[in-house]
Amino acid sequence: MPLQILVEDRLNEPYEILARKALGLPVEQTNRREIRASVVQISELTSFEGLLNLVKTSQQAGYDCIIFIVDEEITPASADRPDRLSEFRQAFTQLCDHLNELLPQDPLNQVNVIRIVSKRCLESWLATDPQAIIDAVRGKKGVNFNPPNRNTEDMSPQQASEHIVHIIREVGRQTGKRDLLQTRVRNVKRRGRSIALQLRIEQARRRNRSLAYFFDMVSCQRPGCEYPCPE
Repeated sequence: MPLQILVEDRLNEPYEILARKALGLPVEQTNRREIRASVVQISELTSFEGLLNLVKTSQQAGYDCIIFIVDEEITPASADRPDRLSEFRQAFTQLCDHLNELLPQDPLNQVNVIRIVSKRCLESWLATDPQAIIDAVRGKKGVNFNPPNRNTEDMSPQQASEHIVHIIREVGRQTGKRDLLQTRVRNVKRRGRSIALQLRIEQARRRNRSLAYFFDMVSCQRPGCEYPCPE
């Protein structure tokens, strides 16, 4: 069942990698006919019409399993996020009702749609496995660093990014890599691909319920309308 992942993040390759890892598929040589992540605007995800249009477009492109992901965020810079999340939930409910009423011969009848509210952002997902962050940046050099594992659900984007930066800088200090020592919060998303490649599924899923739900749902065996995302 080809999988389309629709997210707000422009740098969205980590989602493809995490999905492929969860499915036991090769991650270095990706086949976007199997799994594809694409960027969409929040306005497309917060209305029934927007979601339905995305479903139609994805289905026509050959994807019959569609995951919509919206970051929870909730920061001073995103004061309207609670409203957007409420609209996302309502729009998805309308979408499910619409799909359930389709005739058997309708091409959308076999589409599986899944709604995920990421707790609270991609950075929080990546922060679930500190060892993956270390392995992503240390190269061949060993480091004597064992940062504690933390539940990341309540980390804001800033906190999650700062946590990742702290780990990367410590690796830089131990390995003498100046570029790691100069890592800033604004650079974290660029490290997303390399961290996702190292992330260990079983360790990470215990530290963030929305990430665990993502891992559970990417197989597309469960209907997203019947098995909602934990919130």
